[in-house]
Amino acid sequence: MSYSFEENARLFVEELPYRQGEYAGRNWGHPWHSLCSYHGKLKPAIAHFLVQAFTGEGDVVLDPLCGVGTIPLEACLQGRVGIGNDLSRMAYAVTKAKVEHPERESVDAAVENLGAYIEAHKREYCVTPLPYSDFGFNGKVPEYFHPDTYCEILAAREYFKNRELTPEEAMVLACFLHVLHGNRPYALSRNSHPLTPYKPTGEFVYKNVIGHIRNKLDLSYRKIEPDKLHTGKALCGDFHKIDSCFAGSVDAVITSPPFAGSMKFYIQNWLRLWCAGWEETDYKQADTDFLEAKQKKSMDVYYDFFALCSKMLKPHGKVILHLGHSRECNMADELEQRARERFHVVYRGAENVEHMEKHGIKDKGATFEHQYLFLEKR
Repeated sequence: MSYSFEENARLFVEELPYRQGEYAGRNWGHPWHSLCSYHGKLKPAIAHFLVQAFTGEGDVVLDPLCGVGTIPLEACLQGRVGIGNDLSRMAYAVTKAKVEHPERESVDAAVENLGAYIEAHKREYCVTPLPYSDFGFNGKVPEYFHPDTYCEILAAREYFKNRELTPEEAMVLACFLHVLHGNRPYALSRNSHPLTPYKPTGEFVYKNVIGHIRNKLDLSYRKIEPDKLHTGKALCGDFHKIDSCFAGSVDAVITSPPFAGSMKFYIQNWLRLWCAGWEETDYKQADTDFLEAKQKKSMDVYYDFFALCSKMLKPHGKVILHLGHSRECNMADELEQRARERFHVVYRGAENVEHMEKHGIKDKGATFEHQYLFLEKR
């Protein structure tokens, strides 16, 4: 039976299929959804069903605010062309690795190049005081690592900094960022948290950077056939500046903007952002550049967002938004108001999430409801 967009939207919200059976599990989905830990990542099962229910095989699916590429990866897994854009270089690297899915053999060559660079340059960082000894949020950066490991990390960071990443290099960087900190032997750090790098504890133990990256690659490519994935595209930049070559070619925009009132993503992910090349000034600039900060000043930034969506979409193209309702802000109300000039509101619904697992992290944004807003281009 064929359902209309509105009927499909209503059924999706009524049934919430991602809460049923195996899909309800925290670890459900393709292994590359866990390529790099990232606080604030959309649940893969939600992305899976949004792509499945509201797009068709061969469709172009754009996420202009993609984070670490959960929605574009699901699009590629289901025979769509997933395009992901994010302003964060860390998020861009992880998304590029996922949707441009390099073959393992070429990735191994990229690891060899990184290893040679580390060996040639690591001693340059063995100085007193250690670089970035005065920088950090939950602790200073050198506190997280054995000094010899830290020198290798600094060399690897310099290798990737300002580099025009190939898909192979993006995969290596994504794995490097994942193993940077955590509370298990896979991590290069002392004992911390795998999502948010809380102040570390425990002994300083040397960990070899290249060895830990290889271990992560082994896990990531186990039972994976990259040639079975549809190839997508990763973009890095402000959503306003998405390449006009995509204009009029997108079938659906599916995205989850930063929830109003939630914790700052660049504080939650600060150590991995630093490792991806951020300097202290970048954290301050984020309060000006990133949508998360802009919407705190005015939700009118979404007028530009919907203009971008309208420009990219084909006639009658869809926009599907996964939003957060907190005590500070009803995002569906705010965005619906700003979408009406360019889009028909097809349906909206909500899911209570006060019961949701927080992975040991308090939700300072007090999001108590997830909202879905379904729009169609006028």
